[in-house]
Amino acid sequence: MFKQLFSSFLVLCLLSFNVFAKSSDDPFAKKDTLNIGKDIAWDIDKKAVHATKSASDKNGNFYHLYFDNKKLKLSISTDAKGASPKKFNQLEIKDVSIDGKQVSIFKWCLNNQERHKRFLQQGLKVKNGVCTINGSAGDFTMRLNGDALASLKSGSRMTIMLKPFRTQLELKYDISDFKDMVLVLNEKPAPVVVPVAVTKKSDAPKKARKCWAGAPPQYNKIKSVEYDCDDASAKLDAETWVTRLVNKEKEKETKQAVEKEKQRKIAEEKKQQELAAKLKQEELIQVEAAAIAASQAKQAEIGGEITAKMLKVCEKYWDKGEHRCYCQKYIEHAPKSIQASSTCD
Repeated sequence: MFKQLFSSFLVLCLLSFNVFAKSSDDPFAKKDTLNIGKDIAWDIDKKAVHATKSASDKNGNFYHLYFDNKKLKLSISTDAKGASPKKFNQLEIKDVSIDGKQVSIFKWCLNNQERHKRFLQQGLKVKNGVCTINGSAGDFTMRLNGDALASLKSGSRMTIMLKPFRTQLELKYDISDFKDMVLVLNEKPAPVVVPVAVTKKSDAPKKARKCWAGAPPQYNKIKSVEYDCDDASAKLDAETWVTRLVNKEKEKETKQAVEKEKQRKIAEEKKQQELAAKLKQEELIQVEAAAIAASQAKQAEIGGEITAKMLKVCEKYWDKGEHRCYCQKYIEHAPKSIQASSTCD
């Protein structure tokens, strides 16, 4: 009896454990999404050489995405300035992806985390500290390599999937402005001219040559961008910036041309409709005039037939020297001997 009870208890425990395990991996668990678009601008600090994009959710939490050319850091706070960090007992980073593809350096962090590689977990170390989670400061940091930085510059959308509590949260950033932000962040200020001591020509440092990336003549409103002639990367960045502005102007011109053609077609169609209506009206007038003329001709024809018939009747009486009042109307056709009678008026 005891063995049967023990066996039943063991089965129930196993079933309960399975149910609990399944519920923890439930694919239908609640998820929240926060979209951060280009309308939220980067706050660029050129002196400190870092930029931040901040957004808040409906619960009053603020998410600050920080970039300094070397790393990305996501900080969560309860205030807009980020001075009051949100503290977490357990913070998990599920994924970091760009345009639907997992970022290579994040994948490396997963594969080099102690204990497991399913997600980044607070309290577990990653080799060389490439990725770190600090729950007490409410932040996640990921150091960038060349591939990750190139993906950020060429990407359109970045998603950071985290689980701060029981609810999974997806932060979806529009990063189509990332490359422009990096260009502005790293733009070199104009050199300040200061007096220097006269040195021998052989000892004087080589002065950097300045070049300019300019737009085609028809886009003279677009300002040229200065760069170091010997810096291929700076040249590419400057030309890319100008090309982007030119493409925007071309897009604007195309839209204006399409709208102008649309208005021209509308005006032409209206003109054709008015002309068709005018022709239709003239046609109706001509048909009506023809109908009136036909009616008058018919009436004249009928009147002539009646006159001929009445003359035949009246001539019988006129030949006898007699006159009838109903022939008074045709008296002009009567012989001279037949005169109109005043009694027939």
